[in-house]
Amino acid sequence: MSDRKTVDPRIKLTLLPIVGFTSFFISDTILLFVLIVFAFFLYLYSGMWKRALRFILFFVLLYCIELGLGKFCEASIVFAIYMFIYFASRMTLIAMFGGYITKTTSVSEMLEALNRMKVPRSIGIPFSVLLRFVPTTKIELKALKENMKIRGIVTSRFFPLLHPIKYIEYTLVPLLMRMIKISDELSASALIRGLDSDENRVTLTELRFRTTDLMIGLLGALMIALVIVIQRIY
Repeated sequence: MSDRKTVDPRIKLTLLPIVGFTSFFISDTILLFVLIVFAFFLYLYSGMWKRALRFILFFVLLYCIELGLGKFCEASIVFAIYMFIYFASRMTLIAMFGGYITKTTSVSEMLEALNRMKVPRSIGIPFSVLLRFVPTTKIELKALKENMKIRGIVTSRFFPLLHPIKYIEYTLVPLLMRMIKISDELSASALIRGLDSDENRVTLTELRFRTTDLMIGLLGALMIALVIVIQRIY
């Protein structure tokens, strides 16, 4: 993470909740493309444009489905699917920003940023655990899939589509058990490092608020304000 250009964690932590709130405040999904473009710029700045492109393609797919279902909302089942797609498109934007944070921010940087922002430790410690929990769960899920292939349970790529109930049973149950254990291990690791201590933390991580960070933060605030203004006008 240290070799990759990124934005100051304080900017990321400030933009994430604002973007999350704004995404659900905006009723017209097309306006979210403005925030998607800003998120793509962040990924591009950090050299992760391929990952951002996958998010954009998925968002475009959801938007196309939303447009198609919008003409048939009279039926209750179609309306339910439409609302699911509506919320999924907004969660995609939040996941895009959240993914950028997890990929470009170490736990030490996050804790130091939270400490400088005077965030209570009762919030900072769970947040630091969450930051490591998602990537660790992803690794566990990958290992679980490999294990199912070795045992001959999953015989093709289309197994989840052909046998969805079995796939959920074979994947979700052991994954939930591992997630419980992982959360306990990460919490214990955080406590062993003294994150719950009342003493001032000593860290080797040095955060520097650069001019580039300020410009990116202002650009993000400007684009969010632009989306809100357009929403209120139209």
